[in-house]
Amino acid sequence: MTRSTTANAGQAPPGRRSPRSRAVRWALLVTAVLVLAVTVDAAVLTGRIDRAAVTPTTGPGTTWVLVGVDSRAELPAGASAEQFGTTDQVPGARADVVLVVHSDGDSSTVFSVPRDLVLNTGETTGRLALSWLDGPQATVDALCHLGVATDHLVSVDLAGFAAVVDAAGGLSVDVPIPVRDPVAGLELTEAGRQQLDGRTALAMVRSRQPEHRVDGEWVPAPIDPDGRASAAGQVVDALADRVQESLVRPWRLQRVAWAATDALTVDHGTSLPDLAWLARADLAPVSVLPVGDPVNDTLLRFPSPATATALSSAGMSCDG
Repeated sequence: MTRSTTANAGQAPPGRRSPRSRAVRWALLVTAVLVLAVTVDAAVLTGRIDRAAVTPTTGPGTTWVLVGVDSRAELPAGASAEQFGTTDQVPGARADVVLVVHSDGDSSTVFSVPRDLVLNTGETTGRLALSWLDGPQATVDALCHLGVATDHLVSVDLAGFAAVVDAAGGLSVDVPIPVRDPVAGLELTEAGRQQLDGRTALAMVRSRQPEHRVDGEWVPAPIDPDGRASAAGQVVDALADRVQESLVRPWRLQRVAWAATDALTVDHGTSLPDLAWLARADLAPVSVLPVGDPVNDTLLRFPSPATATALSSAGMSCDG
C-alpha cells in the first residue's frame, strides 16, 4: 500500500511542532508573563501611594490640582537642614506651587496659580499657600471659591519632587541669563540650555531672591511678582516632556513610576490608571494665571477681572 504524499502536508513530523507553532506558544507565554508582571507591578505601585481624605469639588470637564508642598519632614537626598530649615524652624507645610490642569476632553489648559493669591474659603480669608496649613481640603475649598474645581488632587513634597526629576534623567531648560539664589541653593553660572538635576530644579522653583550676572557682577534680578509661578511652569513643562519620553523607554518609565508613587499623595478617588492618563496626556504649556498686582509693598495679590476671564475662557468653574 502506497502512503499518500499529502497526508502530512503542511505538518511537521510526528512528535515535533512546527517553528510557527513554537513561536506562537512563546509569544503567548511572553505576553502572559508581561501581563502578570504589569498586574503585580501595578498592585505594588498602588500600595506605595499615600492617600488624603479630601472631598472633591465639581465643575465642567476634568480638573487636576497639583500641589508642591514645602514640608521639611523629608528633604532631598544630600540636602542639609541648614539650607532648608528643620520642622521646628519651619513647622507644617504650605502650598508652595499650585498647578491646575483642566481638560474638556478635546483640549487642555494648564495654569500656574501664584502662591500669594488671597482667597476666601468661606470661613477665612488668606493666602493660597497658607491654606494647606489647615489641610488639603482647605486648599480645595479656596480654589473652588476662585472658580477652580478639583476632580483629582495630587501633592508632592520637596524630596519627592527632586527624586522624580532625577528618576526621569534630569531636565533640560533654557536659562536666558546666569542666575543664582544662595538662599534657595540655586547657581547656574552659564546662559543657554541647561541640564538640571533634581536639587537644582527644586532650587529653581523655590527661588525668591534671584540674582543675575551682568558684566561679571551679580546683581539683584528685577522684581517679578510672577517669577516664581513662571519658574514652576517652566520646570513642570520640562518634566512633562521627560515623562513623555519615558513612555517609550520602559526602564526609565519604571524608575519614574517607582519614584513618583513613593512621592505622591492623592485623594482616595484617584487611581493608578488616572495618574497614567495624566502622564500620557498631551497637555498645553503652563501659563501663569493672571491676577492683580501686589498690594503696596507686600506679596499679597487678589483675583482680578482678568482672573475670571482666563478661567471662564478655559471652560472652568466650580459648583462646590
